[in-house]
Amino acid sequence: MHIEPGLVDAAKIPLSYATAAASLGLAGKTALAGLTRLSDVLAFAARAVMATVITFACFEVLPHAPVGVSEVHLILGTTLLLL
Repeated sequence: MHIEPGLVDAAKIPLSYATAAASLGLAGKTALAGLTRLSDVLAFAARAVMATVITFACFEVLPHAPVGVSEVHLILGTTLLLL
């Protein structure tokens, strides 16, 4: 990342890892709960591919003003929201 060392308090780093692990666990549990049949898996995969293509098209193909590094946060944040 581009966050300068010492900018974030050291006590918050374990909290960030715990939050990420909990979020990933909850997202995985929710996804697996909805994937009970093969047709569900195929539908989930199709939606994931469509979301990826739409996100790529919106942020890389369509005209946009370059805003630098902060654009990465928008792209990755939107991708996580779509997941």
